[in-house]
Amino acid sequence: MALHSLAVRGFRNLGDTALELSPQLTLLVGHNGQGKTNALEAIHVAMTGASFRSASDQEMVGWSRDFAAVTAVLKSPPSGLVTLTHKVTKLPPHKKHEGQIFPVVIFSPDDVQLSKGSPKGRRRFLDWLLASVDPRYLRLYRQYHRALLQRNRVIKDSRLWPTLPDFTQVLSESGLYLWQRRREILTQIVPGTREIFAQLTGLTLDCALKEGGSPGGITTVTAYQDLLEARRSDERLHQTTLVGPHRDDLTLTINQVAAADYASQGQHRAIALSLKLASYHVLEKETGLMPLVLLDDVLSELDPQKRSRLLTFIASSNPQTIVTDTEARNFENLEPWIYTVDQGLFTRRV
Repeated sequence: MALHSLAVRGFRNLGDTALELSPQLTLLVGHNGQGKTNALEAIHVAMTGASFRSASDQEMVGWSRDFAAVTAVLKSPPSGLVTLTHKVTKLPPHKKHEGQIFPVVIFSPDDVQLSKGSPKGRRRFLDWLLASVDPRYLRLYRQYHRALLQRNRVIKDSRLWPTLPDFTQVLSESGLYLWQRRREILTQIVPGTREIFAQLTGLTLDCALKEGGSPGGITTVTAYQDLLEARRSDERLHQTTLVGPHRDDLTLTINQVAAADYASQGQHRAIALSLKLASYHVLEKETGLMPLVLLDDVLSELDPQKRSRLLTFIASSNPQTIVTDTEARNFENLEPWIYTVDQGLFTRRV
């Protein structure tokens, strides 16, 4: 399965256009602000139904445009072509994705925040990985957060306290599944992450799930509800739910020292690179498909050792890869298709 072509209409600053992608390596070259990252976002949206950078779908609609539409055509031997479409309208706010979801791994300069940023970013990494391989996880994740929102409203209003058990039941059932799957996915990704990090730095990286408001290891709905009951007075004092996956964190330590507090910038990048490369192999194993790899202006951010590790991965694993950069760099023995990006328009170099 490979992305053959992409067509966009009304998407951010991109001109209404269509372009073909190399089955191996496509390079999008241009100055900053010309639309390179927007192109990767359009690809990501078409393949997964979601943006990797925007909290609001309507932000993807271009200035003075009423809607944005992205169509991706994938080659799927021997059956032929698979078409994916994603459309977002401004008014009324609406989005529609047609076609299945395909695995994508995205590297960007913002990935350094995985280890130095807030717990929310690390939870988002786990959620992205699990949603890519487990449709039930995504469904229960949404159910959990709807129940969490309603339960927090109840906690804040004493007149509604009698209804608290109803929301606690839904919260604990869906939340337990999130905890179980997060534990399971970590057992798959941690060994590869540790190995890659050691190759890059010669240091030892440890990753563990710190379960929000819990001592860890909750395995039944009853135990989950007992934990919530034990914190009820504290919840009323703080007016929020204090136990659950919404408060989880992924703790990262280098040689048993907290990475968030003491890691260098290079080590933060090595953590992000290790997590993403390890997640690629997990996605490939779980889905049976080779994930599409998107590299957004990361080569210039990496030191020679990490850049070489990433390029070696591309050359050896041979995933279909799309790279943005301000210049056409050396890609080992690979011969990329190169597009110049200027003010949202794409010109193929011959």
